[in-house]
Amino acid sequence: NDRPQPKLDRNTEHGMFRFSKEETPLAFVKGFHKLSDVLDTICSYIIVVMLGAMVVITGAQIVCRMAFTALSWSEEATRYLLVWSSFLGASCVYKHSGHISITFVQDMVPAALSKVLKLLVHVICAILFVVVIIYGMKYFGKQGNQLSAAMRLPMKYIYLCLPVGCGFMLV
Repeated sequence: NDRPQPKLDRNTEHGMFRFSKEETPLAFVKGFHKLSDVLDTICSYIIVVMLGAMVVITGAQIVCRMAFTALSWSEEATRYLLVWSSFLGASCVYKHSGHISITFVQDMVPAALSKVLKLLVHVICAILFVVVIIYGMKYFGKQGNQLSAAMRLPMKYIYLCLPVGCGFMLV
């Protein structure tokens, strides 16, 4: 193992290890990255399941429309799965810096300033995510007993994708 082992100290505890005060922020960052990786993996699997369900539901709708009676709930289910998978997918893409970005300003400035600009962009995004989480939770709370038209699902769970997706992007 190439990594230096944490110094055992009685000052601060994190899990099973005790870290000196100088190493505490580093341990927090490593734990935060681990949490981010776990959430990213879970989101990826959920997205695959949602996209698969969308394909199956849409295929069943086509078959039923041609041979039987059209499914009244399929379009609504597919729409809500698409919305949820979009917000969860956005969090996975954000983690891997896969969103479209305009970098000509960052490319023109020196490397040190470019790093500062990248950090500034992430700080602005984090502020946006926090605002969307706060207002998304307020909107979630205001939905009350509103139900979707065909499936009769509580709409507050559909709108919950806003704070959940932005919360994952924040992590």
